[in-house]
Amino acid sequence: MGFLGSYIRNFASIAIGRQPLKPLLFSYYITHRCDLNCGYCCDGDGKRFKADPIPELSTAQAKELIGILRRAASTLDVTGGEPMLRMDLEEVLSHARGLGFRTVLNTKGIGLEQRPDLLKLADVLVLSLDTLDLSALAGVLGRPTPVAERVLSAMRFAVARRHENGTRVVLSAVATPGNIVGVAGVLRFAVDNGVGFHVSPEIVALREPQGDPERGRRVGTRPNPALRESAQYRQLLDDVLAAKRESRGVFGVRSYLEGIRDFASFPCHPLLMPVIRPDGRMYYPCLESKQAEINLLEAGDYGKALGMARARMGEVPKCRDCCHIFCHMALSLYQRRPLEALGELRHWRN
Repeated sequence: MGFLGSYIRNFASIAIGRQPLKPLLFSYYITHRCDLNCGYCCDGDGKRFKADPIPELSTAQAKELIGILRRAASTLDVTGGEPMLRMDLEEVLSHARGLGFRTVLNTKGIGLEQRPDLLKLADVLVLSLDTLDLSALAGVLGRPTPVAERVLSAMRFAVARRHENGTRVVLSAVATPGNIVGVAGVLRFAVDNGVGFHVSPEIVALREPQGDPERGRRVGTRPNPALRESAQYRQLLDDVLAAKRESRGVFGVRSYLEGIRDFASFPCHPLLMPVIRPDGRMYYPCLESKQAEINLLEAGDYGKALGMARARMGEVPKCRDCCHIFCHMALSLYQRRPLEALGELRHWRN
């Protein structure tokens, strides 16, 4: 089914009080491996993705998985970990494009200059970048300044070459209590250079104590509590909203940007973007749940896999006050606010 058809059917489900089940896109974590040590990296359970090594599909298996996903949606987000650690990434993306997928690649970009075909194969290149200050960036990455310089070099390369292939470059920033000035600098750079920008607050896995705090029930991924008290963070989001009104390329419907500024409650619809692990298992209902019992290669069909997951694990719970991040909150509000969603079209034009 195409994007528009899925959007309409999802909206109809919401209108009658049901959870929308038609995917608008898939997010495929092609690897959990990563050579960096970003302080905000969180798999939804309080640890970095690379701390949870999961066997990866072979090239042939990855292609088979992509064929299964293509029958259910028309956009594929490839992420990690660091997806560029897969030396077959070009082959995988080329296969996805050949099947008619619109491809999105999420990466830090290190080594992109040596692999320019990735720019041709990604309709949207999302570069994770939290500051332009070399020393501060090294601190965010948890690596020496030469590594930070490689991240900036890749970004400059992508920005300079984006028009050759019609690739939409988006700078993705995470606002942490110590990096708000850096994120503001990335916003200004994106606006001045005509590239895309989106922002999420840092989220942390919190637990509700039950006798022993270390064994308490996990209550979800919440914004870093220090951001709630930060006037500087609130000003950053006001600046992002102003930039969205005045120029193109700032992503996230207005209600999302206001929502992460005010930490507003929202109804989450995680199955708008199902998440697939490196081994081909589907998280249900979301990555943060850590439930991944169904393997899509074994099921052979996304609809069948979803039905199996719902039968085993029940319906999607009603979450409203966690995961204030782009992939959950922005997409859920995008689906619920069709007029705002229509206004987003101008931000996707190069």
